[in-house]
Amino acid sequence: MDIQAILTLTIQAVVMSFVALMVFDFMDSLWVVPLPPIGWKPSVIEQPTVSATASQPTPRAIAFEKISDPWTLEPQSPHHSVLTPAVIIPFPRLRLLPPAFL
Repeated sequence: MDIQAILTLTIQAVVMSFVALMVFDFMDSLWVVPLPPIGWKPSVIEQPTVSATASQPTPRAIAFEKISDPWTLEPQSPHHSVLTPAVIIPFPRLRLLPPAFL
């Protein structure tokens, strides 16, 4: 075996082992269950107990600000407008080739 064949086999082995590592890492990450951090403790949400003698809180009505319909809004003034400058984009002209003679 000459040095070229050994070098080719070595490169193939390195590349195929890298591909195999990537495939196994991908397959392993498909079934990973994320674990909580070490210091994490589940919190228990306690439901408040309601006694029959406790006074019920009165429901408050939430007051929303009345806004006008945006589709029927008028501009601030008829003379108030934003002037936008015209932008002229020069397009290159197509130069036709002379007719081809056979």
